[in-house]
Amino acid sequence: MTCLEISRRILERIDDDPDDPSSATEAEVIAAIQEGQELMALLTLCLETTATLTLAASTPFASMRGTFPNFLVPLRMQIGGVRVRPATLADLDSLNDAWQSTAGTPTRYGTAGFNFFWVTPQPTVSTDADLTYAKSPAPMVQDDFPEVPVAYHMSLVRYGVYKVRLKEGAQGLERGVVELNRFLDDCQQLGDFVRAKSQAARYDVLPFELKLYDRSRLIAKVKEKAWQRNTPPQ
Repeated sequence: MTCLEISRRILERIDDDPDDPSSATEAEVIAAIQEGQELMALLTLCLETTATLTLAASTPFASMRGTFPNFLVPLRMQIGGVRVRPATLADLDSLNDAWQSTAGTPTRYGTAGFNFFWVTPQPTVSTDADLTYAKSPAPMVQDDFPEVPVAYHMSLVRYGVYKVRLKEGAQGLERGVVELNRFLDDCQQLGDFVRAKSQAARYDVLPFELKLYDRSRLIAKVKEKAWQRNTPPQ
């Protein structure tokens, strides 16, 4: 389905007219679809790409987002076909307190958050590495197709219904939370598939274990924030 087709289904599910909606603007619905796709990509790591990462000479740190704006987490890194293994800052400090100024062919790398990147040893000349990483989806307009698998396009309908219903008050919120839970069920299913595939490929990072997460705490927080947003000030 295109973004527009998903938008129309969302409006139909909330009993609105897709050709002349009154409960939500087109921009609101598309923003909800985009948010759902971004959340699905983050929870499942279902979108990935491989690109060339140029390591600067004698430099241990770098900004990933400056090079790859859609970067989420690294999955595998190789230099000349040889695997570079992940390591935390604590690991490197315990092994070699001079790792930030050690020259040589990189054997360890790591990241913190979505941006901070480090490598050791540091190459003496600029060196290219093959980096496979999980990515966030590009922004969509009406005629774009979502990047998540086609089988999960209906999941974006569910998330869109939840998001649009947040401003409807108590009844709309309760119906929307049902759709949010269904969306998270879909994410858990997709995440399990990606996890099995990633383990077979020996990736360095696996998707979040949604089935171990206490969803009730998330739902309670969603309801609390929606109540605060929809309750007029005294």
